[in-house]
Amino acid sequence: MPDIEIDYNIIIMGGFICVLIALGYHIVYRILKSPFSYPYFNWEFDVSGKREPHIDDLIDEYLISDGFEDIQNHQRIIDQWKQDSCQKLEHSILKKYRRRQYERALDDNGAYVFHLMRSQTRYRQIDYVKSPYKVDVITDSYVCNYEYLQCRYNDLADIDFECTLRAYHSKNQRKLATRKLREKIMQRDHYTCQMCGKYMPDEVGLQIDHIVPVSKGGKTVASNLRVLCSRCNSSKSDKL
Repeated sequence: MPDIEIDYNIIIMGGFICVLIALGYHIVYRILKSPFSYPYFNWEFDVSGKREPHIDDLIDEYLISDGFEDIQNHQRIIDQWKQDSCQKLEHSILKKYRRRQYERALDDNGAYVFHLMRSQTRYRQIDYVKSPYKVDVITDSYVCNYEYLQCRYNDLADIDFECTLRAYHSKNQRKLATRKLREKIMQRDHYTCQMCGKYMPDEVGLQIDHIVPVSKGGKTVASNLRVLCSRCNSSKSDKL
């Protein structure tokens, strides 16, 4: 078998060339890489234990609890990012190329991302012993734009933020009189009939009345509910 003479200078030179090529690719990549990263708004709703959560209700509850202030603040961040990006384009050498990158990064219609998260139980096994642990898993996501949230906020403001829009327009208003809402009205009215003044701290004979009856378009919201005793409620019936 003939001896093969190895020229180490060629090997070293080849390795050096490979390094230069890799370095060149890296430099080109850094130059051509998009400098624009859209500032998305992300929010997580914990829906653990909820059977069929409705995303519109979750968003409405978030907006009712002063969440729209966060939305407005983030919209200002997006507007500022657009201004900064436009200034960067003006001073860019590759203007047309950077302009295309900027337009691809723009995503106003999907700027606001809401995630539905559930806490799930997992198990790990150590020495044949299973031990549970919790993990938060995103089960669904919903995206929308600022205009949708602003329109929804304005509609909620029209009903004084008393409930979600889906509940307000529900045909089954009586079903919305939850125990939590009933307790809120009883505490607000001090367990006292708002017609005759009867005090009912034991809740015996205490009833929650729709001021504007459901049959006449009344809503199950706090401003349209009051405490009445059974006698006054019977005499009122469905009259205004």
